[in-house]
Amino acid sequence: MTTLTMPVYNKTSEFETIVGVMGIDVTTGEMSTETPYQKIGPIGYSFAINPNGYIVFHPKLRAQEGWLVEPPNLDLLEVEYENEAKKQVRKNMIDGKQGNERLETYIVSESGRYVVNTNRTYHYTRVSNTTFSLGVVLPDYVQNYPTITGIPVNQTIQDLLSKSNSSDSAVLVAPWKYCTLPQRIGEKEMEVVVGNEADVVIGNETNMMENYTSEVDDLWQQTPLQDMINPTAKCRDSLVQHFLWDVTTTQGMDAVWKGVPEEKRNLTEAMFLGTNGGLTRVFPVSVQDMFADMTDPRAADYYSRAMDMDVSVYSAPYRTGSNWSADPNAMDLAITVVRKVVLSAAKAQNYAAAVVGVKIKPNKFEELMTSVSVAYCSDRGDSHSCYLLDDGAFVIHTNQDSGDVGRFFGEVEPGVMNKLINQSVYERVQVYDFQAICVKKEQIPSAGSRSFYIPSISLFEALTLKWWTTGLAWAYANFNLYSSLFTSFSASAHSSSAAAEETKNEPCVKLLTQYHFGDDADHSSDITCNNCTRRFHSVRVKQSNLLLLVIENKDCDICEPVVTQKPMPADPNMCEDQPRYRRRPKDCYEKDKSNKLRCTSGGESVHVSMLLLIFHLALVVLIFNKSD
Repeated sequence: MTTLTMPVYNKTSEFETIVGVMGIDVTTGEMSTETPYQKIGPIGYSFAINPNGYIVFHPKLRAQEGWLVEPPNLDLLEVEYENEAKKQVRKNMIDGKQGNERLETYIVSESGRYVVNTNRTYHYTRVSNTTFSLGVVLPDYVQNYPTITGIPVNQTIQDLLSKSNSSDSAVLVAPWKYCTLPQRIGEKEMEVVVGNEADVVIGNETNMMENYTSEVDDLWQQTPLQDMINPTAKCRDSLVQHFLWDVTTTQGMDAVWKGVPEEKRNLTEAMFLGTNGGLTRVFPVSVQDMFADMTDPRAADYYSRAMDMDVSVYSAPYRTGSNWSADPNAMDLAITVVRKVVLSAAKAQNYAAAVVGVKIKPNKFEELMTSVSVAYCSDRGDSHSCYLLDDGAFVIHTNQDSGDVGRFFGEVEPGVMNKLINQSVYERVQVYDFQAICVKKEQIPSAGSRSFYIPSISLFEALTLKWWTTGLAWAYANFNLYSSLFTSFSASAHSSSAAAEETKNEPCVKLLTQYHFGDDADHSSDITCNNCTRRFHSVRVKQSNLLLLVIENKDCDICEPVVTQKPMPADPNMCEDQPRYRRRPKDCYEKDKSNKLRCTSGGESVHVSMLLLIFHLALVVLIFNKSD
């Protein structure tokens, strides 16, 4: 929540005086919805900061579940990776400058498990008549965007709905605010934002137009598609047009997917496509539930990772244990492979418009590993352990225990992982998360009656006037008055039993650790523990985010601790850091009719009052000291 205020002046007198302040509360969500995503794409974003460098709104600013109603005061450099170029951008914004900077920075995936070093262009300018500065961040692949107009809304959507019953694929619509609908309450009319409550599923459903009327009884149960064709709706036309463009340009995907040879199609669980306009197509329609949390390109991990990498991106379902199904073909072990679609036409100027992908059964990777190195990576190899790792060092596949798929490799082979880090096969990136939550255990108190509190003081001393003029006397009196009026007449006792404990979430700071590929793409080395040496070799798989790792199997001890990627509670010493640049607002609120600034009057009055107070207290102490 951000509060916008402005002063109210009394202009009837000779000198204008400030009589009050009026303001309005605006949520960060309301501000972020004004971001022109149809121009900057799902990966671009906007933000604003104040003269202290604190965030007004930012997509990484979040209120955690349960313990935090409003986001904390966070600096821009506390939600983004800090470097010298970004420090300069922040300083320019605080100083109210206008400009743009293309800089290299780390970008963390939506899941927080991956990081990529890439380029972003920061455009910034001061917001007039405010103390805020606005920034827009663009990736290289959306420096240009299509301008789409003229697509008939009703006809396009009705065609989509009419074909849904016979379609072999499902269509999912992102939970975005495409439109707002008017709602009448009494005699007043207000706008209710819709289209962000649930995803739309089209495919083998009854015709959604059958019961549609312009008189909507229950606004919250309407879908974005119905809102787009509601004549009373106010829609973001450019965003709607982009969605309709995606619908028309991808309507042939059914034929493409059905044309895949059956022997290859049997290796996949699903094929899908996501677009910048918020459209997701899934084939076949029977697996649409697998994509319930993948319909929003702005929040889907696969979408941002595919957009930021120029290769095929493989990922496995994340897990920290090894208690999943032992069935190597289980659906929950399916591997996701995605790649961005770039329009290469002259007018498109390499605009990245969509992401295509498949979910592949694990047995496909058994064939892949066998074809790469038959001698070493055969199924359940005894002489060598083979792993396919992704760019974040998570296990994609192995010829060993399938329970390791999806785990961080540092938990599986800590000695080898440390060696890979030390030899720059992987590089470690760390940053503090100032919006983290920690689980705290508290004892549940039991209560008993408590007597009135009587301080231990000398009665004779309390009868002297000098005692009552000291700070100690005031502290005693203040404490007892507050205790008698506001404190519950009960005393707390804590039980030592485990049953008397409860847990709750509280804000804390955590250290986040991510890994990405280093400079060494082909590496061989040894790892030794207690005179037992194993040989291993790693090599990158071309046109992918994969690393093939082959380790010699020996019955050696593990000498090194587990390398973890989990966020860990931390207590950073912020006092050791260089103070960040901040700036006081230069604007004054109070002016007289001659337009002369009178900003110091309030401060001077406070200063004089404080002097009078100090003088009065000193005089009282002096009088009573002399009386003794």
